[in-house]
Amino acid sequence: MHAGEVILVGAFRESIELCEDAGLKIAGIFDSQSSRLFAGYEILGTDETAAANVGKWGHIPVLITPDSPGVRLRLVGFYEAAGYKIRGIISPAATVSRSALIDSTAVIQSGVNVSADARIGQHTRLNVRANVMHDATIGDFATVAPNAVVLGRSSIGTGAYIGANATILPGIRIAEKSTVGAGAVVTRDTVASSIVAGVPARPLRAI
Repeated sequence: MHAGEVILVGAFRESIELCEDAGLKIAGIFDSQSSRLFAGYEILGTDETAAANVGKWGHIPVLITPDSPGVRLRLVGFYEAAGYKIRGIISPAATVSRSALIDSTAVIQSGVNVSADARIGQHTRLNVRANVMHDATIGDFATVAPNAVVLGRSSIGTGAYIGANATILPGIRIAEKSTVGAGAVVTRDTVASSIVAGVPARPLRAI
C-alpha cells in the first residue's frame, strides 16, 4: 500500500480538495462519467473497471466519496469484495479531541469538531462544519451533513442521515437508517427507517 496515495470512488471536487489539503496523492478516480479527466485527475474507469483491474490498482487504497449512506454501503461491499482496501481521511482543518475514537475508514471534512470521548464508526461521513459533542456516538455508514450538531451523549444509528443544520439534543437516540430533515431539532428518540423533520421534529413517514 502507498500510505500517501489514494484512488477516489466518485468524482466530487470537495473530496479532491480534501485529499489535496491532507497531502494525499490522488492516483485517479473511479467514476461512470465518460470524460477522461476531472479537475485535472484521470478517470480510470467505472466500478466494473476497478474490479477487473485489481491486480493493477489494488495496492492503492480507495476513498469512498458519496454522501448517501446506502450508496456508501453498496460501494464498500463492492470494493472490498473486489480486493481493495478502504481508507478514510481527516481534514487538517478539523478539530478532533485526543480522547475521541475515530475509525480509520471515516471521512471527516474541514471545519468539523469532534469533542471529547466521541465515537465515530466505520465508513461514516462528517460533512463540513458538523459538530459532534462529548460522548456522542456516530454509527457505521452514518452521514452528518454540513453544520449539523449532535449534542452530548446522543447516538446516531447505523446508516442514518442527519440533514444540514439539524440539531440532535443531548442523549437522543437516532435509530438505524433514520433520516433527519435539514434544520430539524430532534427532541425525542426516532424509530428505525423513519423520517423526521421540523422544530420540534415529528415523523413524516416510515420507509
